[in-house]
Amino acid sequence: MAATRLARALVTTGLAAAALLASAAPAAAAAPPASSATDATVVRADVDDFSYASWDARYEVGLDDDGRARMHITETLTARFPDFDQNKGIVRGLPTSYENAWLDARVLSVTDETGADVPYETDTEDGLLLILTGDDDYVRGLTTYVIEYEMRDVILAADSGVDEFYWDLLPLDSTQPIEDFHAEVAFDETMTDRMTGDARCYAGYEGSTDECDLTASSDGSQLDVEANELSPGEGITIAVGFEPGTAAQPSARQPDPVTDTVPAIAALVGLGLSIASWFAVSTFKKNRRTASGIIVAQYDVPDSLPPLLAAAIVPGAKDPIPAEIVHLAVRGTLRIEEGTDAEQPRLRRLPGGRIPDHLDVEALDALFAGADSDGVAELPSSSEDFAARMKSLSQRGIEAAVSRGLTTKARSRGAMILQWCAIAVVLAGFALGLWGIIAGRVTAIPAFVAIAFGALLVLLSSFYGFSKHTVLSAEGARQYEYLMGVREFIRVAEADRLQILQSYSGAERRQDGSANVIVVYERLLPYAMLFGMENEWGAVLEHVYSFEQRGATWIGDPSTPFVHGQLMAFAASSHASATYSAPSASSSSSAGGSFGGGFSGGGGGGGFSGGR
Repeated sequence: MAATRLARALVTTGLAAAALLASAAPAAAAAPPASSATDATVVRADVDDFSYASWDARYEVGLDDDGRARMHITETLTARFPDFDQNKGIVRGLPTSYENAWLDARVLSVTDETGADVPYETDTEDGLLLILTGDDDYVRGLTTYVIEYEMRDVILAADSGVDEFYWDLLPLDSTQPIEDFHAEVAFDETMTDRMTGDARCYAGYEGSTDECDLTASSDGSQLDVEANELSPGEGITIAVGFEPGTAAQPSARQPDPVTDTVPAIAALVGLGLSIASWFAVSTFKKNRRTASGIIVAQYDVPDSLPPLLAAAIVPGAKDPIPAEIVHLAVRGTLRIEEGTDAEQPRLRRLPGGRIPDHLDVEALDALFAGADSDGVAELPSSSEDFAARMKSLSQRGIEAAVSRGLTTKARSRGAMILQWCAIAVVLAGFALGLWGIIAGRVTAIPAFVAIAFGALLVLLSSFYGFSKHTVLSAEGARQYEYLMGVREFIRVAEADRLQILQSYSGAERRQDGSANVIVVYERLLPYAMLFGMENEWGAVLEHVYSFEQRGATWIGDPSTPFVHGQLMAFAASSHASATYSAPSASSSSSAGGSFGGGFSGGGGGGGFSGGR
């Protein structure tokens, strides 16, 4: 039974609008072409365009062996269908919950006025148990449906201190008028003895406080209500008071922080632990950069640490390609010349220069792959091939750091412990939330949604927390500290000199044939660029070899350069946001209506009525 309630609450398939439209289409096609007026009526008609000649209902309310309220309902509905093929039956929707508790609505039978079975099927949608009567055959004229069903926990312990049967006898979400309505509400002997004598009837559209007449039997065990010519959406609601404690309340209506609150708290704790695991990974990476812990200023860099390699072991290093070009220039293997546009230099390969490292060899090959016969390479303003070569060159530096034993892959033990704790917490919360749902606690649904969402985020976070991360080896940490010494030397001793003498606009020039040669001799300049300490050089060179275009708006478009600087600016300035709004739901009032102050549509029941 619990599994059935869970399925009814969580599985929502609904009726497809296309199916309803498809059922209306044959009706239009089969309508008799009596006149133009008749044709127009047929075209406008739909499956909800009918009325009820009568709506009679009998409610039998009592207590079961556990003292909980149970109700047997018999509805006799006589529909007045049009005299053409429009409808195959009616759809009656029954509520599945009332004030945080499942009603356990069960359909017992659907028959006609003679007692013959009427075919039907059930479905669930938007908190309703839908009874879809009929089959593929159309029905016309007066057609009677007798629907029997049961519910439980229909008595509510109201805030006013009494127990109440506060029930909507008609669906307010309906488009059919009702010509004659009659309802009988009968209570068993135990409940009759515990009546307070307060009873009210409310009529009208939802929210109406207009009262209607209730007729009581001689012993007070049965209440009758009648109404005529009800418009679509008009309802009848009754409220009958009983002594406190008359009906035992389901546990779902009692506060239970274990199932209603703890899962949501577990979701927050699990997410907090997952976030902590990310910080643990960051700390782990930082700790692996420490060798001696002492930074000594250095004024030179060994040949074994070209910018391509240095960038792979220095977190946050700038794009190594501009630094590598300047590195090769100051080592005498190429020359940076001014082109036609002073802001777009070109490269000339110099013979006989000493190439310090194999990565430098690969850099020269990549830069001069398209050089002319004189060894001059134009830096293209837009070239996918050039951009791909530069990207591959940067990747070679990362691969070299691994092959030379400077970086390795490792897991953070602290992050793994925190992530395992996060998983344990959300699993426990998920189990509690699921237990609440299975137990029939509607109030447990928000907490269950929270823990399910939290569990998903923790699962996604686990891929990062449990993964191996690139960290420095012991040798890599020593080289990192050496480079930090170079950075410190540049910061305290060389920054001003580099800015004045080695910037693109301030560098010394000498005439060499038809080219103005940019004389770049400072060996630390490439590393100043790598550390982000020579921004002008970096910006100019990025512009030169198509890694920047001022005002570019398209990134990755073949018609515009691949813009590294613009890409970083775009990533820094752009952002995305996501919002989740929990669905709102209106619930019936528990303040009490049996002694006044109630309204039409303020109770349980009601549901839906429509055509098929």
